Amino acid sequence: MPQQRRHKSRRRTRGRFPGLYKVVSAVLILAAVVAACAVFFRVGEIQVTGNSRYTAQEIIDVTGVKVGDNLFLLDRARLAREIQSRLPYIQTVSVRRALPDGLIITVTEGKAVAAVAHEGRWWLLDSGGKLLEAASSAGGHATITGIAPLAPAAGTSLATAEEQRGSLALLRELLEALKDNGLLDRLDSVDLSEDHLVRFVLDGRFSVELSTALEKGMSYWVRRLAAAVEDPSVVAGQAYRVDITDNKTLRFILKKINE
Repeated sequence: MPQQRRHKSRRRTRGRFPGLYKVVSAVLILAAVVAACAVFFRVGEIQVTGNSRYTAQEIIDVTGVKVGDNLFLLDRARLAREIQSRLPYIQTVSVRRALPDGLIITVTEGKAVAAVAHEGRWWLLDSGGKLLEAASSAGGHATITGIAPLAPAAGTSLATAEEQRGSLALLRELLEALKDNGLLDRLDSVDLSEDHLVRFVLDGRFSVELSTALEKGMSYWVRRLAAAVEDPSVVAGQAYRVDITDNKTLRFILKKINE
């Protein structure tokens, strides 16, 4: 009889805490799965796709990942940030596992679209304003004047002193608008030296003056400009001054020789 009472007592105890037993069981199962992953899933192969400027090995070396590392303990977000910060031409990074032992790194690379001068050197930057590298010349890229880079370094965003941050914002807005409308590769220069006016040159023959005080904003007028420069009424090979300082229209004014 005492033994039967003990069995009944154990059954009653288990019956009182069914949720607790389920939680403990789930924790134990999870621990077993994690332990199995730590033991069995090791990096056996690393693949890099989308690269051209950097070799696959250069990208792998930046991550510090080696064959034999635990696949599930890798911090993929940190690896992506490390690649982007140390390899400036890398724009986007995706790091994913390919079970049972693969790690796949997919990158997209940017390109220099403009250059800004600083202390006798030119700093190349991409369309998002990221500084890519210092060079001895602009290398045929569009030149940016009217702003002075502040402590430039490869892999960082172009920065300026506080009093020029408005001009910097305009530059970023202009580059984005030109890119969205297929004009970025046709850009020759940008001049931000004058308040409330952005000057830039396209194709070596369209000298554009764009007011920053217009109601509809820069993206609207750049979109209209993209359509206008392809209009048949615009004479091929002729140089124009394009006036975009009126809220209603843009004007193409023929430039005189040597103007």
